[in-house]
Amino acid sequence: MSKIRILDDDVISKIAAGEVIERPASVVKELVENSIDANSTNINIEIENGGITYIKVSDDGSGIEKDDVEIAFLRHTTSKIQNENDLYNIKTLGFRGEALASIAAVSKVEMITKTNKDIIGTRILVEGGEIIEKTECGSPNGTTIVVRELFFNTPVRLKFLKTPSREAMYVTETVQNLALSNENISFKYKNNGKLVLATKGDGILLNVIISLFGKQVKDNLLEVLYEEDCIKVRGYIGNNALGKSNRNFEFLFVNGRYVKNKIINSAIENVYKSYSTGDKFPFYVIKLEIDPQIIDVNVHPTKAEVKFQNEQQVYKIVYKAIQNAFQTINTIPQITFTPNVFINKEDNKYNDCIQKKIEFNYETLCENNNYNKERFQIKEDTQNRYFANNFYEYFENKEKNIKTMEIIDNSNNLLLPKLIPVAQIHLTYIIAEGEKELYIIDQHAAHERILYEKYMDEYNNTSIQSQALLNPKIIELSNVEKQLVLENIKNFGKIGYVIEDFGGSSISIRSVPVIYGNPNYIELFYEVLNQVTMNSNNFYNSIDKIIYTMACKSAVKSGDKLTYSEMNKLIEDLRKCKNPFSCPHGRPTIIKMAYEELEKKFRRVL
Repeated sequence: MSKIRILDDDVISKIAAGEVIERPASVVKELVENSIDANSTNINIEIENGGITYIKVSDDGSGIEKDDVEIAFLRHTTSKIQNENDLYNIKTLGFRGEALASIAAVSKVEMITKTNKDIIGTRILVEGGEIIEKTECGSPNGTTIVVRELFFNTPVRLKFLKTPSREAMYVTETVQNLALSNENISFKYKNNGKLVLATKGDGILLNVIISLFGKQVKDNLLEVLYEEDCIKVRGYIGNNALGKSNRNFEFLFVNGRYVKNKIINSAIENVYKSYSTGDKFPFYVIKLEIDPQIIDVNVHPTKAEVKFQNEQQVYKIVYKAIQNAFQTINTIPQITFTPNVFINKEDNKYNDCIQKKIEFNYETLCENNNYNKERFQIKEDTQNRYFANNFYEYFENKEKNIKTMEIIDNSNNLLLPKLIPVAQIHLTYIIAEGEKELYIIDQHAAHERILYEKYMDEYNNTSIQSQALLNPKIIELSNVEKQLVLENIKNFGKIGYVIEDFGGSSISIRSVPVIYGNPNYIELFYEVLNQVTMNSNNFYNSIDKIIYTMACKSAVKSGDKLTYSEMNKLIEDLRKCKNPFSCPHGRPTIIKMAYEELEKKFRRVL
């Protein structure tokens, strides 16, 4: 066994830095929080190369006295707490005295600071935790810190950083959270010299939300304002129109600190679900002001979690606050039905996708436009008589070698047999005649499979075809969403979306994919963006689900009438699929029934 040794100070500093400083966004968070604690009213953040090579944070706060400048870079030195009792009454964002020491241990830091009592400012240079230089210099009141070459002395940490654009996105998320939590502070944030976001600092939370997420959110926000037992809840929550496909738009702040908390989150979501339709998550910016003595923020290295002394009480108060906000609007009660207990829960995930109806004309898919376009369908008032008179005659002479109805399984079939469409029923299923069986085809599932394979082939070979819009569509995104789109602009091009930066928080969609069914292309764009977000912002890992979504949105739906030629074309296209037996979600596209089984049902055979 190796001998136990005491680690030297350099190793200890790097280990400690690893707990606090994970990436450039961590540096920005720690420096900006120091600026906030210094009572700043204006904070400017600049980064280059994703913050890997350059980060600058400047403020107009109280500054650091010249005699304390060197001490500030030592571990566990702080002006924010004095003794153990202060840990139970924390009113500042920082309190451990680790931030500057941890940053300086793994980078090259330059700091210029001045208090209003000092005549001249102080400049200090620190590299890898070692003070290189300290001089006097001219400076306005406040502090400016420049961090260069992050992880220059820990190459392993540097190697595990993401691309500069991805690291910049993490910084944007961090600045966004800090701006939302401090509406009384003016923030300006630049990435590679370009302004990404700016807030006024006028103390109005709604103005911050609009500046970050666009004007379109304003009309769909409900104000939250409630106080009980010395716990104040305030902020905004979106109505059903702002529902999101993920939790990336849930912003919770406790005493000015951005945190994650399952108790509060469940209280908000439980109320939201009772007033919304569909399987969406709420958009909210909610702030709790609570006695610091009944919460513990010292439970996580990055202070991203808090514990409450009485979680049940907090849940109840937050629940009431959100419920009161929703009760201010008129809502029509939604009637819901208990689903059949025998329905597979996995299948239910796709009901929304299957049931939504869009305009669709399958005739555009027909290879020959002069093909017979007669509608082969049964008039409603003669339907029963038709089946009573003709059904037996139609199937009487068929062979009887298969015993039961079954889902077509690809283990025994390489391709579907030649099928002749007979009728469309319930505007959902196609009845088709095979040589030995009766076939029932789910028109949506079948078309979804056809389009999925078509779009996937186009994507893998070159890219999905696109068509230019007569008038480009300008849409506003959050700053994080916009950075994600711009980072993946070539990938969006491969699925048919030609996108350009339109300045501010906007993008311009100039071309959209050529897909069937004329779906809402902007809604589809948001669906694609959500899929990428839900897959850790990785476009490549999301492509299967993106193509699923495109196929689902553009496929013929339940309720769409098909002509005989359209039914025939759909069946023929399905036969050409590599896997014609299920839709991309795994639902069967087709089932069959032996003619002998029909004859047994009518007691024609024993």
